[in-house]
Amino acid sequence: MKELNKYQMTYFIRFIGDSMFYPFFALYLSSIGVENKELGVIMMILPLIAIFVNPIWSHFSKNVNSNRLFLRILTIIEALMIVLLIGRTSTEAIVIITIMIAIAGQPFYIMLDGFTSIFSKANGFQYGNIRLYGSLSYALGTLAAGYLIKLYGYGTTFYLAGFFFVITGVLIHWMKPLDLSSDLDLNEKSDLKSLVRNKRYLLFAMYYIILLGTIFGADAFLGVYFETLGVETDAFGWITFYFIIGEILVLFILSKFGHLFKTKNILILMAIMNAIRYFSYGFGLPLVAMIIISASRSISMGGILYISIRYMTEITSSKNLTLGILLYSSFRSLLTAIITVVGGYVTDFYGYQSFYVIVGIIALIGLGFINYKESQKPLEM
Repeated sequence: MKELNKYQMTYFIRFIGDSMFYPFFALYLSSIGVENKELGVIMMILPLIAIFVNPIWSHFSKNVNSNRLFLRILTIIEALMIVLLIGRTSTEAIVIITIMIAIAGQPFYIMLDGFTSIFSKANGFQYGNIRLYGSLSYALGTLAAGYLIKLYGYGTTFYLAGFFFVITGVLIHWMKPLDLSSDLDLNEKSDLKSLVRNKRYLLFAMYYIILLGTIFGADAFLGVYFETLGVETDAFGWITFYFIIGEILVLFILSKFGHLFKTKNILILMAIMNAIRYFSYGFGLPLVAMIIISASRSISMGGILYISIRYMTEITSSKNLTLGILLYSSFRSLLTAIITVVGGYVTDFYGYQSFYVIVGIIALIGLGFINYKESQKPLEM
């Protein structure tokens, strides 16, 4: 039980740090005079770098336990780069530092989730119940960060983010290595050939790429878009808090009752709700209506957090779990990068509404990668 508490605390602390930097990164760049087309290019760096670094970390990882060392190093490097970013106004310097943040930060959650999912499976815990601690702290962190930025500025808030990242490294150091003897697959190198021949994996990977690629790509501009509608940083913190609290509720409900629903029905609902949210932004509804409809993000995010790790443990072997996550996360990053960089130009020349209508259409394509013919049973408890 003590070991479980270490995982819960690690997710809690890490997500506080994350919430105090990443949701406000675009707003920070905008506040120092970066235009949308440049902002799109800079924000694109984060997912674009992931495409290259994720396979590299996978190559160097002998097994899931070796990821522990990488996790400790990466979170500290990420913290140092965020601190170094503060006060920089040169576009070149910002780009270089952002590249370093991406190299350290983009593979972090993939490795942590892979490590945690195997720990959960081996000990009979639900991954979702551990991940809930991250979602809760993210909600609280964004709420606090919105006020901290308004009162003390971005610098103080980003320093705090770096501090929490360093604490995360300490907590990971205290985690015990996993016992790999209970599952012989965990001692083997991953097998790419068997993974790409797995049709269930490929379908889910495409679905995941579209769902999260649109969310992370389009939401990079959400704070700036809402700012044009009169929303200040503290109010945006409340809006993000609202998103994440809804995500927690959805994840909690699915953790309790998700086994009663077929997997494909959850996937259909998530894709539709994702598209509805972006169409609401694109059709220029009143701000209050857009915020209310934004609750659909909670369904998409809470649903994928519930489905992804659990479903992956069912459709892939243990040795391919982390590789499978790395692969679809890398391609998700590619779609995120494309949407982000294109979004910078579209919002500059055609406005935010046109951009979000396009994203809504892309989000609907996810419905094409659900296996409707296969009789999918509900996920087992």
